[in-house]
Amino acid sequence: MELSLPHHIAAMSWWMAIAVTTAVPLLLALGLGHVMHQIFTPQEFAANVQIGAVKYSFVVEIYAVVAALALVGAWDIYQSARDSLQQETNNLYMLALSVDSFSGPDFATLRQEMRAAIRLYAGAVVAQDWPAMQAGIPGTGSEAAFQHLTRTFLDANGTNTSQQSLGQVMPTWLAQVAEARVARLSVMSRSLSGLIWALVLTVSVATISFQWFFGGGHVALHYTMGAVIAVIVGAVLLVALKLAFPFVGDAALLTPRPFLALMEVT
Repeated sequence: MELSLPHHIAAMSWWMAIAVTTAVPLLLALGLGHVMHQIFTPQEFAANVQIGAVKYSFVVEIYAVVAALALVGAWDIYQSARDSLQQETNNLYMLALSVDSFSGPDFATLRQEMRAAIRLYAGAVVAQDWPAMQAGIPGTGSEAAFQHLTRTFLDANGTNTSQQSLGQVMPTWLAQVAEARVARLSVMSRSLSGLIWALVLTVSVATISFQWFFGGGHVALHYTMGAVIAVIVGAVLLVALKLAFPFVGDAALLTPRPFLALMEVT
């Protein structure tokens, strides 16, 4: 539940997410600016410039630290998910390449079973794992297909030196597929804590709001500066959200395209 709002925003299309993360901070900044100018006079704003600027610089420094924390954490989640996806599909591809090494009529049935096992597993990932990952919930729909894949390749007994050598390497590839699979399925559990999102939101609102507690110069210029700050805050939030939830959204940063290609193994 704590990830509901961030997940829903990340699940939006890029244009919708941009609109939300831009419009909300912008409306907050301009609306608060209008209220503040209705309550206080330009003279009162000017009198608070010196102390207000010092306090605002402190708020901005806190925002910079929090934004960096969120962006670094979100980037780590995205990078781990991307690397796990690449490792899983790369080792599956190596298994697919090894099938033709079991040549000859005696291994015709085995070759068909191997290719079918790869297609079955790739299809299970696309049809069952991916929807669960997009919804942000644990999913192990491909477990049976993965066990079948493992059993098919581990039970392959070669007759010549090349096939026997492959028989020694294939367990390593399967182990790497299993490791990457677990990492892929556990990405959502590694998402940024709801407390961090709450901290990012709180400091973002403080950064947008605090700028209106002092003033000076032309009012239109102050509004323009406030709008620019709001857009920057919204952009930071958008990037952090998209990186922290790489499997969701239209289009998502990470898609099942490699598994779709493996489903065509013949």
